Amino acid sequence: MARYNFLVFSNCTDPAREEEFNRWYTHIHVADLSSAKGLVSARRYVNLEPDAKAKYLAVYEFETENIDESLQSLYDLAAAAWPKGRHIDFIEGAPSISLPVVSFQEIDPQSLVPLEDINYPTEPSEAVLASFARH
Repeated sequence: MARYNFLVFSNCTDPAREEEFNRWYTHIHVADLSSAKGLVSARRYVNLEPDAKAKYLAVYEFETENIDESLQSLYDLAAAAWPKGRHIDFIEGAPSISLPVVSFQEIDPQSLVPLEDINYPTEPSEAVLASFARH
């Protein structure tokens, strides 16, 4: 089976309810989504950058042969929470990130032929150095 990480960037729209947002997401929302097809784990993260476009990241890990079916299952479970009064109205996908949700498939190391001859530069270029600069 293939492994996927599904990334969801979000923000709480009501700063006065931030703690409630985190309690809901962790104890209600993730539990409601736990039976999604192929879901093996869900983890949440807070962004430490004060000016970040997204304050929160949820990473859903799937093992499945059909990621579209698994994601639809996840969406269906989230939608089913509304009529049960189990979904909040003060969450938004991060508005300034080009994609508020993103899927990545794991690269299987066994599918790659190991490198035999390695002859890379011994010093990083200015572009590489700039890409690693934080600010």
